Amino acid sequence: MLPHAWWLLAGVVGMYLYDAVLLIYHNDVVFFERRDGDWSFSVGSDFELAGRHVYIPPLLAPGRPMLRLRWSSRLAPLDIASPHGLRAWRSGVGATVLPVMLVALLFAAMPAVLFTSVWVLLGWMVALYVAIVLAVLRTWRMRKLTGLGGRTFASLASDALLCAPYALNIVRKQGLHAAERFDLVAAAHALLDSDERARLAAAIHARLHRQMDLEDPGSERHSQLQTYLLQIEGALA
Repeated sequence: MLPHAWWLLAGVVGMYLYDAVLLIYHNDVVFFERRDGDWSFSVGSDFELAGRHVYIPPLLAPGRPMLRLRWSSRLAPLDIASPHGLRAWRSGVGATVLPVMLVALLFAAMPAVLFTSVWVLLGWMVALYVAIVLAVLRTWRMRKLTGLGGRTFASLASDALLCAPYALNIVRKQGLHAAERFDLVAAAHALLDSDERARLAAAIHARLHRQMDLEDPGSERHSQLQTYLLQIEGALA
């Protein structure tokens, strides 16, 4: 085994985890695709870290897309049955899954590679960066469907090329900046079944009550939160 190989493996795992784990705000909702192809959601952990909730995606499934959206109690929830562009977004993100899974397979082979020679390791590194470049190019080609802006793509691409473990999160990162494109209620109706929407309504209900507990019962803000609570429950029904 190559010298310091275990430290190298630990570094790769640590960088992947650092990039994959999200700190989300109280009004963020992360939609994600499950193993069976259906969609579910998460509002993060109950505890807070630096004022945010922790969300850990399925770490062994870097090819499953996710979509981070948010609700705002200052705006009435929209009632849109089919969000414009969501199907195209899913198609575009899906087209980037294969090269990212190739990157994942190469990383999975890393422990075995470290037991071989330096030349095998060099060959593995070349193959890894070829796969990363292919994933980045595929993401660039799909940007019109996924709605990635120039700066967002540049950040995603530079992260993947400068730090190889970050390339494992290319599929996920394409859904982190979609809050301005898609309405949460419309996305929930398009992606979630009725049971999941009821669970989402309950999760938002709990978050709103936590906010309401911080406001004076007779205040305008308390009344605004109470009104939104009724609106969001009806919109997600």
